[in-house]
Amino acid sequence: MVPLDPRFPARQGARNPGTPERINPYAATTTAEFLQAMREYRTRAGTPTFEEMEYRSGGVCTAQRFRSTLDGKAMPTIALVGAFITACGGDADACGEWTAALRYLKDRITS
Repeated sequence: MVPLDPRFPARQGARNPGTPERINPYAATTTAEFLQAMREYRTRAGTPTFEEMEYRSGGVCTAQRFRSTLDGKAMPTIALVGAFITACGGDADACGEWTAALRYLKDRITS
């Protein structure tokens, strides 16, 4: 997990995305459903700001790119999803699950 920057304190009431109520990214059958699952994941992580997410992702993804993707203006990429899960406090297993689910979805859509 990326250490928190003192400029971006931990959110009160943030839930751990790995709790039993976790979101199943494989349940998404469309890009819109996958994006909705990502929005819910962010909400469960305490709704960090996009700027916090940029910092927590190590600059792999910009705040604007996170924003435009979640607004449905850009298709998520594997790199973005990995950065997103990391920025929301997810571990390596969660990153692997979500990126694999995106690959699976893209394969189903293009087949």
